[in-house]
Order: sequence, then C-alpha cells, then structure tokens
Amino acid sequence: MEAESFGELGVSGPMGDSSEESDDLDECDSYGYEAIDRSCKIIYADQPNPLQSTPRVQIWLGGPDPLDFIRIYSNEGDLSKNIPPHWHFITFGFSDLYGDGRVHRREERGEPSGFGFELTLRVQRKVEDTVPPDWAPSLINKLARYVFHTGNVLHVGDHVPWHKPLNGESSCRIQHMLVAEDPQLLDLDTPYGTVEFRQLVGVMDEEIKAAQKWKGAGMLQLLKDSPDVGPFFVTDMSRKESLFEKNPSLQAMVMDGIEKDGSNMGHVTRRIHMEAVRVFRKGESRDVTPKRRIKMKETGATPADNNNDNKENIVRDEDSDQEDDQHVEPIQDVQLCFDAEAAELLPMVVKARLKKGRFFIFRSADNHAVHLVPSTHDESVLVNDVQPMKAVGTDLQIFCTQALIEEMSEALDELQTVDEDISRYPKIFKFSSPSVQVAVYPRGQLSMPRKDSPSK
Repeated sequence: MEAESFGELGVSGPMGDSSEESDDLDECDSYGYEAIDRSCKIIYADQPNPLQSTPRVQIWLGGPDPLDFIRIYSNEGDLSKNIPPHWHFITFGFSDLYGDGRVHRREERGEPSGFGFELTLRVQRKVEDTVPPDWAPSLINKLARYVFHTGNVLHVGDHVPWHKPLNGESSCRIQHMLVAEDPQLLDLDTPYGTVEFRQLVGVMDEEIKAAQKWKGAGMLQLLKDSPDVGPFFVTDMSRKESLFEKNPSLQAMVMDGIEKDGSNMGHVTRRIHMEAVRVFRKGESRDVTPKRRIKMKETGATPADNNNDNKENIVRDEDSDQEDDQHVEPIQDVQLCFDAEAAELLPMVVKARLKKGRFFIFRSADNHAVHLVPSTHDESVLVNDVQPMKAVGTDLQIFCTQALIEEMSEALDELQTVDEDISRYPKIFKFSSPSVQVAVYPRGQLSMPRKDSPSK
C-alpha cells in the first residue's frame, strides 16, 4: 500500500480520569476496552496515567480518525536481553471496545472482535527523550484509515511497503513495515470477541524485499536474532545498515529459503494496467472492455503487498451468482503494463511462486486484477490449456503452462533490479502461448510521454 496523508491527531497528553470520559464509559458496557486496559496495566502497573493520543472528534461523531485513541507507555527494556528502552504505542479501536455498535458490529465470544486485532509499535527511546515522537500516532492512524476503508486485516507476517521514511526525515532508511506478534501482550477473549496484538516493525528496503521474495516469518526471525532489532522488535529510526549489509551471509540464507520454500507472498497492489481483447463471436461488436468483474478473493485477504501462510487458495466469493458466471469472457490477446517497481517483482513471481505451483495476483489501485494461475486443480480457476485467458469485468486469469513459466523466467530475469535509465524504456516482452505482452515503463509511469509533450 502507498503512504497517504491524513489530518493531524489531537494533542498527546496524560490520559487522566476526566469526568467526560468516565461518563461515556458508564453509559454502556465496555468489556472490550476494559480487557485491553487490564492487559496494559499488567505490564505497566507503574504507569496508571500514560500519555494518550486522541482524535479531536471520534469517528462515531463524524470525525475522520477511526481509532478511539492510542496509549503511549515508556518501556525500560532489558539491555542484557538486547531490549533497549523504548516507547510502546498501543491502539484502542480496531477491535470492538463498547459492544454497542457505534463502530463495529457486535460479535459473539470466540469470533474476531471488530477487525480482531489491535496494533502496537515500539520505537527506541534515547536517554534524553522525554516526549514520544509525534510521527508514530500519525502513521498508525494512516494504517487505521486504510484498514477501515478497505476492510483488509493486518496479519502476523504481513509486509506493508511505505516507500518513504516513516518519521518523515529524508535521511531515515526505515521506510517500510512488517507485522509481528507483540511479545508482551497476550491474546484476549472478550464478550465481544477475540483480540490479538499485532506489532508494526520498521524495516529497510532490502529487508522488506527479502520478506516479499521469501516469507515474512523468515525475515521476522532474522530481525529477532539481530542485535539491531532484538526479541521485542524495537524499531530504531537511526539504524543506518540493513541486516544484509551488516551480515552478508544472511542474503545467501534468504536465497536458500526462496529456493526451498518459494515465496509466501500471494498478491500485491502495484501500478499496473491491462488491455485485453476478448474472443469475438460472429456479429458481436468489438468492445474491448469486459462488462463484469470476477467475484473472487484471496482467503485471509490483507492490505497491499503483504502475505501470510494461509493465502494459498483462491476461493469463489459466496455472493457470486450464476448470472455472473455466465459472463466469463475468453481473451485472445492481452497487454500487461507495469511500472519498473512493480515489474521488479516479476522474476520472483515466476521463480518463487509459479514454478512452485502457486498462484499470484497483481492488483491495481483501481481494483483491476491479473491472476497468474499455474494449476487448474482449484475449482475457482476458470482457465485451462484450451482457453488460457479469461476475464469478467476488471479481473483477468492467465493460465501459465510450464513452457510459459520457463520462457518468462529467462526473459524477465533482467527486471530483478529497477533500471533508472529512462532511455531504456519501455521494455517489451512478448510471449506467444498464450498471447501475452508485458510492457515495462519507468518508475511511477504506465506509459511513455509523447516526444512533443512539454517538459514538466
């Protein structure tokens, strides 16, 4: 997912026990809130009034920020266990806090409460730091906006590319996030459902790429064992070297893992565009725009550019009806356009997914999707070797035979790194069976500017 701008948060300050907050809680049950509150007090019994970042207007009152608040605790760490002092940010609001339907539909015990999780973040604290960084609550709320807007849930092992310094400082190399299990807060079973605590971990470009090409869990283990991160996954915004720069042998370990396990990343959202020409019947108009969208989804669907181990199956949406099924359209030719950053993933997709018999989905920001399918065994697969490409609306499936996979593996290998030389674009790759053309454009573009266009 891409970073996006949101309104400022309210002023951070001691939580206190204001009469206004107490009255709000007295008006209804608040078992969800109380369960999280008790979990925090077990760890931070010495901090009864922690700092708290609160939106100016709550979401159920028409405000833009979906979280009720974010608490901020000071954790002293344990240097003997490679746990530095840090700020511990804990959200309240991804789960159902009050059970009255003001934000989330109330669920029964045992079902996920709200989105089923709360987020945490640990940011290294220096001795002279007396105030927590204000970028952290802002970042968390941006992610909250994404989750509430899309309904996509963050899972342990997911990766969230941000493509900009998390703290907004140009010199900072921590520009992406992985999702880990919080090492201190235990899962909850409240009257409104279950809650897990999932921790954001700031990482560098090389580290998130390793997670994408291999698996998030593997990269998290390397971070946990690293002296620069440690078992509590504390994010050090001043870190200057990636794990692979400090220990080059880890790169070989990741490559061995990819060769053995493949990649656990099943789908991403990137800058892509597709143009498909369907198979025409006699007398039909040559309208190249399919009319319906394939109602399919990934199990455990999550935000852009992430994955966890349970996303190995594509399943048909339960709301799909027979009328939609009848509008599956055979495709004759297709051109897939990628920007250089999206195309950088193609060699990994071929070698670590398709060669391992696993599907992959490229999805665009406007929800177009290209499903690369190496097997026809799943009932949701619409394509085969006779009709290798089909589309419904904005979804396209392409059957990747072993011959095509081998051809792509060799042809697309040069895309493993982004070429910043604009004069070398577009890069065109043509495959005949099925008829697929891959066009790669410079980073951030899906076409080449006209030569007579004025320079910007």
